Amino acid sequence: MEKTKNIKADVVDVLKTVLFSTLISLGLVLIFAIIVRFASVPNNVILPVNIAIKILSVFVGVLISFKNAQNGLLKGAISGLLYMLFTFLIFSALTGFKDVKFSWIDLVTLPIAGAISGILAVNIKARKN
Repeated sequence: MEKTKNIKADVVDVLKTVLFSTLISLGLVLIFAIIVRFASVPNNVILPVNIAIKILSVFVGVLISFKNAQNGLLKGAISGLLYMLFTFLIFSALTGFKDVKFSWIDLVTLPIAGAISGILAVNIKARKN
């Protein structure tokens, strides 16, 4: 019974992380799009800023969402991977699935960022208790 309760709590943590990370990412992308529109930002800056926005979104989403102080590495990596897939679908749908390009950088960096932030979040929660 206790194991089932922990699994449900872990799934809720992951789903909340994906939701919060997506919302944070959408807000930051909107702000960056406004900056790009009104400032002369070089094209070679856009990709690194987008990657930084995604990593920051996963990091903040994990820190906000993780309530269950266990399995931080696994939950974080899964959260990063699901966030990557979810945002890929959202941004592809926004463009009408035209000119869709899969980013291998996201596939590597987001689960790693999720795992690292999951470890930090679990240790921070454990120290508070």
